[in-house]
Amino acid sequence: MTNKDQKKPGRTPFSAMSRRDLLTLGAVTATAVAAPMIIRNGTAKPMGQIIKDNYDTDILVIGSGFAGVFAAVEASTKGQRVLLLDKGSVGWSGLSPWASDSRPFDPTIYDRDEWMENLSTNCEWINDRGWLDIFMDESMNIFETLDSWGVHKCKPFERSKVFLNKLQQAGVEIIERVMVTSLLKDEAGRVGGAVGFTFDDSNDECKSVIVKAKATILCTGAGAYKSPGFPNWGQTFDGDAMAYMAGATITGKEFHDTHGTFSNYPAAAYENWSWAQDVTGAFIMVGAPEKASGGLTIDEALQAAQSGVSRGGHGPGGAGGPPPEMEAMKTSAEKNQSYKGKGFLAREDLILDFGEPPSGPPPKGHINKGYHVGGATSGMGVHKSEGVFNADHSCRADGIKGLYAAGDALGSMLCGSSYPGRGFSSYGSAIQGRIAAQTACADVATLEEATVTDAEIETKVAQMWSPRERDKGYSPSWVTQVLQGAMTPFHILYIKEERRLEGALSSIEYLRKHVVPNLVASNGHELRMAHETASMLLNAEMKLRASLYRTESRGTHFREDYPARNDADWHCWVLLQQGADGAMQLAKHMLPEEWRPDATASYRENYPRAYPGEEAFLAAQGIDVASQS
Repeated sequence: MTNKDQKKPGRTPFSAMSRRDLLTLGAVTATAVAAPMIIRNGTAKPMGQIIKDNYDTDILVIGSGFAGVFAAVEASTKGQRVLLLDKGSVGWSGLSPWASDSRPFDPTIYDRDEWMENLSTNCEWINDRGWLDIFMDESMNIFETLDSWGVHKCKPFERSKVFLNKLQQAGVEIIERVMVTSLLKDEAGRVGGAVGFTFDDSNDECKSVIVKAKATILCTGAGAYKSPGFPNWGQTFDGDAMAYMAGATITGKEFHDTHGTFSNYPAAAYENWSWAQDVTGAFIMVGAPEKASGGLTIDEALQAAQSGVSRGGHGPGGAGGPPPEMEAMKTSAEKNQSYKGKGFLAREDLILDFGEPPSGPPPKGHINKGYHVGGATSGMGVHKSEGVFNADHSCRADGIKGLYAAGDALGSMLCGSSYPGRGFSSYGSAIQGRIAAQTACADVATLEEATVTDAEIETKVAQMWSPRERDKGYSPSWVTQVLQGAMTPFHILYIKEERRLEGALSSIEYLRKHVVPNLVASNGHELRMAHETASMLLNAEMKLRASLYRTESRGTHFREDYPARNDADWHCWVLLQQGADGAMQLAKHMLPEEWRPDATASYRENYPRAYPGEEAFLAAQGIDVASQS
């Protein structure tokens, strides 16, 4: 099914927009497209004779954050030869160096049903309950494992040394600063490795890296057009792009992260979380997730959209006083205090966060940065909800043999349509990395090995080098700026509406069709940027098409033209896959009936967060939010 099937009656399709509409769209983007950066590549040269480093391994792991490290160590302990590639350095790429806290489920003190009910309500009933069960079964083991490794004795950004040491002890072969660009497949469609290139910021020439593997695990993390702050690097959707181009199904693209920032100093994103980087030891979030408050929701973005962003240091529209969720935080903190000293929380070496609001005087040197609003990130998906689709909790990429994914590269829907509270992401990644390795190791022992031909390798290598060989074309930096101009506006990713989404989509389609095939790179650094830009543009199309396709609002996906939940049609995950003709295909994966909200409860009880215009929209359909859903 395509988005055309979801058109509202009487809505003019984008292809039939008037000349005046197109001129209006052109005026908006005139600054960006008036002077495209067509440049000459003074260092263009044939790359066919460049050194090729060839590797053969049992398990190839791409990415070395929480998911990648646990996958590589697990596979190695099971006797497999493991090669790990990372675009940066072990533990320093993506979001892993930023992770500071965790929320292990201790069955001796927590109620399993409460966690399931609260998280499902917060994530608006489309989270994967199977993955939450697995999380609750295994999170304490991850806690103990990390503690035994020494992770709890250092600050978050020092964790990389611990990870590197553990990988070396396990005998994992590690190659850093390698940009992986394509997955290799045999004639039967099985994934049998990957190709990439080494790069450096010096003048040293790149080398091809060609890996043949019996199984490939993507632990490539998330993506973003703007990251939430230091220390986040390398978030460019590489894994999603490689998997999609290889034929895998992708999910979760309509839901977006809403990390906050300040209205007066929006670039000060790091200062929201600077405290987290100073923690030494095990930082534990206490208690169950809340039903509505907490986490990363769309609330702050909607508040700013409704009444503007104050520059006077108070709330939207100049309103003063604490945010309304502060009282809910106080109530939650009081309840969570009851867990203190029980179960694993009785340990003296833990740093406990009960979810209380900040107290005491502002830190020394603090300046008034204004109201807290959504927008520190742009384009990043909800943790554990965006990426390669797998329906059976095995971490296999659906429909493709030899490919697996874990962490933020896996669209596991552990958290569904919004992030329910700090503490789920890093442990979720570790659990999934270990499961992906266990599944891959079992498959390697029984499945026929892929036979990748030399022709397949040469084709992928030639595609990889093409920006270095072009005499002239578009600068990756310029294309990325145009991409950000199209995708980062508040009214595209946060506050959505059909006509605006279609306008942005037309720009992204043009860039993918006419600009990406003509990107140029004068060195390894720019070659990396060229491939990252192509990955980001592909994901921009996924995000826009998924946002158009889901004609309802849910979690962090808010449609002004459909401002209410619609369980009858959209209690599902949206899947994207490349069709035989190369076009992007969309479909629904309907969820089990037993995962739906309580039919005897009212709409508002099931969905405590309200969207602007929601009640009037439902009233027009004869639905009262206070009545039974």
